[in-house]
Amino acid sequence: MQDANNYRRATSENVFYLYCLLLFFLSTLLLPFISYCQTDTTKHDTAGFHQQDLKDWLARRKSKPAKPAKGNFLLVIPYISSNPTAGFMIGGGLTYTFKTKKTDEHVSLISSNVSYSTNKLVNVNMKSNVFMLNEKLVLNGDWRFLVNSESTFGLGTVGPNTSSIDINGTPTSTDSMEQPLKYHQLRFYEVGSWRLISNFFAGIGFQYDRYYNIQDDVLEKGDTATSQHYQYSLRHDFNPKEYTVSGFSLNFLYDSRDNQVNAYKGLYANINYRINLESMGSTHNSTMLLTEYRGFFALDAPRYRHILGFWLYGKFTPSGNAPYLALPALGYDQQQRTGRGYRYGRFRGEDMLYGESEYRFPISPNTGILGGVVFFNATTTSDRANNVQLLDKWRAGYGGGLRVMLDKASRTRLSVEAGLSPGSFGFYLAALETF
Repeated sequence: MQDANNYRRATSENVFYLYCLLLFFLSTLLLPFISYCQTDTTKHDTAGFHQQDLKDWLARRKSKPAKPAKGNFLLVIPYISSNPTAGFMIGGGLTYTFKTKKTDEHVSLISSNVSYSTNKLVNVNMKSNVFMLNEKLVLNGDWRFLVNSESTFGLGTVGPNTSSIDINGTPTSTDSMEQPLKYHQLRFYEVGSWRLISNFFAGIGFQYDRYYNIQDDVLEKGDTATSQHYQYSLRHDFNPKEYTVSGFSLNFLYDSRDNQVNAYKGLYANINYRINLESMGSTHNSTMLLTEYRGFFALDAPRYRHILGFWLYGKFTPSGNAPYLALPALGYDQQQRTGRGYRYGRFRGEDMLYGESEYRFPISPNTGILGGVVFFNATTTSDRANNVQLLDKWRAGYGGGLRVMLDKASRTRLSVEAGLSPGSFGFYLAALETF
């Protein structure tokens, strides 16, 4: 039995290593070569194609001339849903893309969501990526106030026991392993990075998370032995009712994407080293490291309609201990997009690695209004207390969806997609690309 377990572990490690290597080799070597070789053969295909959006289609149906493209685009989407955890939920989302000057190369983005449920859950957030001062300064913000209910499953990449259905990452049924937590969260992240050379930026930021009024369903039933949150908090000297993570960060950014909303080509790489200090309000001292890479390559340049995208995301705790709800987990990235096919927070650990590949292709051949995507992702997390390391276990998800071009100037597309994984199924609706 031990030999079989070792064989399965070795096989999982080899598969995940192979997947990561394929991502890097394809994105850095093979795909640019394919795009270069196909450039001359596709030039004739661009002459009769002009990208259109939903506004053009509506204007054509009304026999009216389409309005000229603007340098900014505002989208407001109402939100209505229902699930056992939240109850009936109503709210709305706003996405605004713009350029501070017509000559700017980078598109700035501000998105916000507000929702309230009959079970008194509240979600108010605003996320921003804004270029200023002739694109010499980029400000990246993540502000949130949540009254949230989340099902947690302990640390490590463990598999689900029963089936469940998610809507926008929200659970709609129970799992025998889940442990519900309800809590308030206040977040303020703001990072400013100054352009040093070309597409390279470096800067500093302040990052603050406070979790309070934490209600642990398992603990409230008197079961202290099996409550993952309580046992972790006890082991690392955190108050299971509230804790704070606060400190400053050093940020290094490289961004050569042709469009930050919907890239056809280019690379994005970010390293953020966060130092949490008790002197700055943190419950305990610790450090956290975030690394992120995104690559976009066209198979049919210069038409740019068949795109392969790659996303590698890693978050680690090099020193000290972060509280349970601040540990790296699926859906905890800034845009809350990691882990399509799994519920929010399904896997967590002191360290996490996540990889995703996506193929974007056209469905409407002449206008480019309607498109599609297929994707595959893989996740691995650690559990140091039980000697579970990264790559010991990993879980995969996959799926596909539709894209509708809402604004061709900013390349904003409506995203409707479904994600699948062992024991889970999710629907997702958004106004932006996943990455």
